[in-house]
Amino acid sequence: MTKKKRLIYLVGEGTGETVTKLANAALSQFAPNSTEVRIFTMVEDTARILSILSGARREKALIAYTIVDPQNRDFLERESAKRGVEAIDVLGSFIMKLSLFLDQKPMGIPGKQHQADASYYRRIEAIEFTVKHDDGQGPHTMHKADLVLIGLSRTSKTPLSSYMAQIGWKVANVPLFPDITPPKELFTIDQLRVYGLIIEPEALARVRRERLKYLGLPDHADYADRDKIEREIKWCRAFYRKHPQWPVVDVSGKAIEETAAKIMQLHQARLDARERAAWQKTEHRRQWGERLK
Repeated sequence: MTKKKRLIYLVGEGTGETVTKLANAALSQFAPNSTEVRIFTMVEDTARILSILSGARREKALIAYTIVDPQNRDFLERESAKRGVEAIDVLGSFIMKLSLFLDQKPMGIPGKQHQADASYYRRIEAIEFTVKHDDGQGPHTMHKADLVLIGLSRTSKTPLSSYMAQIGWKVANVPLFPDITPPKELFTIDQLRVYGLIIEPEALARVRRERLKYLGLPDHADYADRDKIEREIKWCRAFYRKHPQWPVVDVSGKAIEETAAKIMQLHQARLDARERAAWQKTEHRRQWGERLK
């Protein structure tokens, strides 16, 4: 018998980005697919809070919130206690301890951590771009990506793209299939931006079996067949060898953060090498010009 998912309401005064990030970080420590998350944004008045509390009580949901406005925060705390709804202030205790430590009163400004600076807008732009270029979408604007990740199905392309977008990288990802030609744009964009992902057969089979279970399908389907997976990976490695300018990163058993750090390190090294080569070429021309004078 399948265990029923527990429901969590995430409540924020602004875009809900802060509470969502914190909740995702915490939920990653628990069994996947055991919860269902609903996000409530722009919660700025008591009427909206009451509506959310009513739903949480009815559905036996846990509320996690980041409400800085003291009146609304106190109202939510008080009314949730009256209704027997479990509510967690995910920022409040930290802000209170900081206030005591710094001997300062908090400003109480919603979204203060997201002031309109260039880095914030860059992250928002990166997230929007990455969503629009997930799974091979938007090939005609792929050239605007900072990075393009390619790989077989279930090689962490989407979660890796999403993670890197959160820190300001515009990422497109393109799935590879043995019987389907990738979009032509993949070969015409700046090849310095393309990175291939690879994974060991057993690791990929395990991930695909989990995906089939999540979809309610038998885990012995062709999609997760070990022999088929080995053929796919063999084809993928051969495809990468035809394009040696693409670094290949093994994601087997690695956390998303670890893979992202590896790619960013590789990318910076490649950019530095290109810059050095361009400088050396310019310097070589300058020296020849001096000799011809």
